[in-house]
Amino acid sequence: MKKIVKFVSIAVWVAISTNAFSQESVMLKYGMKEGLSFTQEMEIHQNTVQSMMGQEIKVVGEIKAINAYKVEDLSADGNATVLMTVKEISIRTSAMGRDTSMSYKDVKDAVRLIITPEGKTLSSAKIDSSKASAVINQMEPGKFRALPGKVVKIGESWDESYAEVKNSAPGTPFGLNMAVENKYTLVGKEVRDGKEYYRISNSGTLGITGKGSQMGMEMFVEGNAKVEGYSLFDPVKQMIIYTEDDTEMELSVAISGPQNMTIPMTQSIKSVTRIK
Repeated sequence: MKKIVKFVSIAVWVAISTNAFSQESVMLKYGMKEGLSFTQEMEIHQNTVQSMMGQEIKVVGEIKAINAYKVEDLSADGNATVLMTVKEISIRTSAMGRDTSMSYKDVKDAVRLIITPEGKTLSSAKIDSSKASAVINQMEPGKFRALPGKVVKIGESWDESYAEVKNSAPGTPFGLNMAVENKYTLVGKEVRDGKEYYRISNSGTLGITGKGSQMGMEMFVEGNAKVEGYSLFDPVKQMIIYTEDDTEMELSVAISGPQNMTIPMTQSIKSVTRIK
């Protein structure tokens, strides 16, 4: 009888403890304040395999950048005016037995953004640019991970769905239409470097269509991707301080011109962002 009572007591305690943990909640929004400054470190590692005229071509790429942010103003509804400046950027590629490296420091690229407490960019105005702007545009600095802007309990999820248009630019000959579907879940807490953060998992899909022209050829692209990743939210700073995403993408590029061909392509992309 004593063993049964002890077992029941433990079971009730576990149930109460688990329920209490699952009910824990946190306000998930960006706590921007006028005068706030922080640094963003970005890394993108990419492996591409494409088939062209019976030959398989592998391309390995790496891009790293350091960006500085300063909150210039905060409106009554919480929208922040933020000046983002690119401090340095480096690019490395390896393809067909050839390695290429480029590094830019003290670049003058800068953008003024208006960002909501949920991390949505309402507007962006380019202040200055440099010869590295084509690469910088591909990295999408100034884009924040979406937050729901409300109190969320551990275990709860929320969705994000939007369409995005990217116009062609030097170094990026394709104009792209993208359909994005993401699901986020507040999965619990995580201690890193002695600090406690909230961990947010994310999974989603990306549909891509686009067209462009280069060297007298018309090009059409379509494809899809799956994304899995997570973020760490600092409840003290009210800021996502770390994100990590893994993307698996399948693309098909159709080329028409002097010679018609279709190039199937697969890409594996790992993206890491740190806020300091």
